[in-house]
Amino acid sequence: ELTAEEVGLLNDLILSALHVHLDHHNCLEVLILRGPGEKIQKLSQKLISTKGVKHGKLTLTTTGQDIV
Repeated sequence: ELTAEEVGLLNDLILSALHVHLDHHNCLEVLILRGPGEKIQKLSQKLISTKGVKHGKLTLTTTGQDIV
């Protein structure tokens, strides 16, 4: 379960969310987040390890704006 602090952080990071019912027993959830990579990685590990999650993957990208 996510703590209240983690739920608050998640709400601050979410740009978009997609929820699709694949069949009677399975859903697909896609979250688009923007924020510090360390916070997103930590939160994704927590979400992926949540009971009932069958598959999870974190894909990171950058605008390249802050790369020197």
